[in-house]
Amino acid sequence: MKREETCGMLIKQVHDAVGRELNNSLRESGLTHVQLGVLIALDHTEEKQLRLKEIEKIFHVSQPTVVGVVDRLEEKNLVEVLKDPSDKRVRLVRITEAGLMKAHHEHEVMLAVEKRAAEGLSLEEQKELIRMLRIMRENFRQDRTE
Repeated sequence: MKREETCGMLIKQVHDAVGRELNNSLRESGLTHVQLGVLIALDHTEEKQLRLKEIEKIFHVSQPTVVGVVDRLEEKNLVEVLKDPSDKRVRLVRITEAGLMKAHHEHEVMLAVEKRAAEGLSLEEQKELIRMLRIMRENFRQDRTE
């Protein structure tokens, strides 16, 4: 088997291609795919806000990475950072009205890129691919018990 045809390498190549395509499609909006992901995650919460730690867990990235992403979103007035009233040490990230509008509009861009990635796969094949990828992801969960 060629190195570029291993499961891990193919996943990386698809990940890189989707990220590149999405970033190119989002360029005019001034967002990156990671920033859009944070906006969408905030939009999908009932209170339209998350703790920084929750964002770290959702995206499996370090605190400095999340802080950088949130800082850039805050500079664009798409989120606001607040202190948690129940614990002043905790920072809450809340999506603004402008952030909601941007998330809704650019979510369509993301769906178009994902649709392109899935071209040639039937709906059943797409569901099966997602099912298998979830299993693979679970195989690497740190909190998984053996």
